[in-house]
Amino acid sequence: MLVKNPGFTLAAVLCLALGIGATTAIFSVVNAVLLRPLAYRQPEKLVRVYTEFPTFPNGGLRRFWTSAPEFLDLRRDTNSWESLDAWSNDGATIAGLIQPVRVTASFLSGGMLRSLGVQPVIGRLITPADDDPSAPVVADISYGLWKSAFGGDKSILGKETYLNGQPATIIGVMPRGFEFPPGEVDPPQVWSTLQIDPAKPGGRGSHYLYLLGRLKTGVTASQAQSELEAYEQALGAQHKGDHEHYFNPVSHTLMSFPLQGEVVSSVRPALMMLLAAVGFVLLIACVNVANLLLARAESRRREIAIRNALGAGLSRLARQFITEGVLLSASGAVLGLALAFGGLRLIQRTNAGSLPRAGEIGIDLRVLLFTIAAALLTGILFGMAPMFSVVVKNLQDSLKDTVSSMTGNTGAQGFRRILVAGELAMALVLLIGCGLMIRGFWKLQEVRTGINAENVITMKIALPGSNYAKGEQTDQFWRRLDEKITNLAGVTSAAIGSGLPPIRPPNMNDTKIEGFVHKQGGPIENVDYYNVVSKDFFKTLGIRLMDGRLFDDRDVKGSPDVAIVNQTMARTFWGNESPLGHRVQPGMDGPMCTIIGVVEDVKNAGLDKPTGTEIFLPYAQAQASGNRAASVFLRAHGDPSSLANAVRSAVRSIDSMIPVTNVQTVEQVLASAQSRPRFLTLLLVLFSIVALVIATVGIYGVISFSVARRSKEFALRMALGAQQKDVLGLVMKQGAFLTLFGIAAGVLGAFTLTRLMASLLFGVRPTDALTFITVSALLAFVALCASFIPAQRATKVAPMQALRHE
Repeated sequence: MLVKNPGFTLAAVLCLALGIGATTAIFSVVNAVLLRPLAYRQPEKLVRVYTEFPTFPNGGLRRFWTSAPEFLDLRRDTNSWESLDAWSNDGATIAGLIQPVRVTASFLSGGMLRSLGVQPVIGRLITPADDDPSAPVVADISYGLWKSAFGGDKSILGKETYLNGQPATIIGVMPRGFEFPPGEVDPPQVWSTLQIDPAKPGGRGSHYLYLLGRLKTGVTASQAQSELEAYEQALGAQHKGDHEHYFNPVSHTLMSFPLQGEVVSSVRPALMMLLAAVGFVLLIACVNVANLLLARAESRRREIAIRNALGAGLSRLARQFITEGVLLSASGAVLGLALAFGGLRLIQRTNAGSLPRAGEIGIDLRVLLFTIAAALLTGILFGMAPMFSVVVKNLQDSLKDTVSSMTGNTGAQGFRRILVAGELAMALVLLIGCGLMIRGFWKLQEVRTGINAENVITMKIALPGSNYAKGEQTDQFWRRLDEKITNLAGVTSAAIGSGLPPIRPPNMNDTKIEGFVHKQGGPIENVDYYNVVSKDFFKTLGIRLMDGRLFDDRDVKGSPDVAIVNQTMARTFWGNESPLGHRVQPGMDGPMCTIIGVVEDVKNAGLDKPTGTEIFLPYAQAQASGNRAASVFLRAHGDPSSLANAVRSAVRSIDSMIPVTNVQTVEQVLASAQSRPRFLTLLLVLFSIVALVIATVGIYGVISFSVARRSKEFALRMALGAQQKDVLGLVMKQGAFLTLFGIAAGVLGAFTLTRLMASLLFGVRPTDALTFITVSALLAFVALCASFIPAQRATKVAPMQALRHE
């Protein structure tokens, strides 16, 4: 019977395929990112431990690093942990056995990998003995790096290579897909040792370590947090005079959170919103199929009545409807799975939203069970829709020749209209959410970054510590490189800088401000961002000078030490007074630097985050000497991409062992900073378009079916003197009523539900009136257009031809 009605079958299967496919794809992402346990031994026992500084300005420093002395104290003095380990991620150059390769490395304490419960493919794991400061440097490498850089050669084990210029031995290869720390956009490919010397661990204020604890058997996460709070209380009482660098419950607290929750916390609200959105799409598709089934049942009233007369009871009829519904939904599910598979591959390859655990996304058993359940539930619930007309009317009436001469079953028509109004309401909720995301994303584009990215390319260079241990060596390298890239053909200007906006980790460095007096609730002597730059940095990136002067050839070693600050730092520490001539001391030691200029704010923490305080130091002077990692920036006359090879050649002419990495235009850097909101917005737009199309088809179907059933009524009206405009108005009134009812219900639903996405919006309130009005008007226009087509057809009825059979 379905094959004999290909138009109906194709429409129903396509609707369900779109709904089930979209829902399956997003559920697969949610399953992999949020629901699936991390691939470690007993991952529920792994807990992240942070320090926090609640009294810092602008809401405090949350989820901050710990210092090495603090880590050693916590490991010694707390008892909740089976193990407590630390790590720090950084760029690293691996060379010796291969051409120099720049990778992300994780430097960790010796028990970390064992604590995770993973086993290497070949070789062994780093042990606590390897973490001794006197032990030789060893490293485990990722499966991908082993294959790409070493060709999968097993003989590399035990051979000496160089890590950041230091001799290092590769001792193991981690399994395929292994990641630690999990959820990183740029996951580490090398794991080596921290080798912290307990006798000389460094300053308590030097925060650079993340901590991971494994709970002892029988200890809960809340009990571990309670112990941390008791510990900070005890230390706070013991060190009352030094609250800055000892834990205390007021200004330097300890917090712990389950590792799984921390990995996905940044994307959980977005993914739950997308899951709700595709749920709406699936529901709209199901309602549309229910409407198709109802319409088909109306046209099959005589067939159903004959079946009933021949002995088919309600249960037999229900089984037939359910069978048809399940067949339709199963067909839709198969096609939907194919759509979901293609969509997931696209998401995985592009990772457009910078999703953590993107490599784990796939259609596994849980996803398949979800799809099967969705298909069965859809088929049963909405396959039963035609039973409505069976239950509410006398089937024997359907055998009378005159019953279908006018309008058909009023109850069934009313139910279909309610379903269509519900479709419109759900579509409006989705469209309003989409409209809010589009407005927020548009406002994000309007944020001034503080830089001019046009025709600028950037790349990263890091100098190995073994060969560039002294400040003089690093200064000489940057000076020679600066000269070479400035004189490259096609270069308008070139510069070197230690910070790459718009997303970079904060420095949060203590900085002495001459004449500073702390006020309750006011700023403290700490600067969010340090940037060590060459003299043409501001010119190359198009950062505007607001007051004073920029760095020039005067600002070299031996001349008075100088600094430049951004507008936010000028306002924070000097208010309406000009900071020019005032002095600061970076890092609370070394020379005092005189402020010679104020530049426009540059976004460093992200386009949607407030601008932090920033200080710029010339790399040629003493206070910035010894910086071993930097980004190179070149502004070109035309396409800047052609300059990458020239920079590589310039670097090789200075030191052939130093790789150039992360080559990209600054426009690409800015685009990647917006990848997640762009990804969410595009998906919402896609889902909203699908929902709008399905809802539009739904209202068209209801009005069209009504016109077809009422053709004799319209003919009779026109035979008695009604004009075409009267018939047109009659049909349009029905469409307008459905649209108005759907919009009213949708606005109420959106007013409640859009509040849940407030954290995902930038610069837009979740109840933004302009968005509500504009989107409602758009839906009304589309719905009325869908009503107008069958209404226009109703006016073309020829009265005598339509009444001839009467």
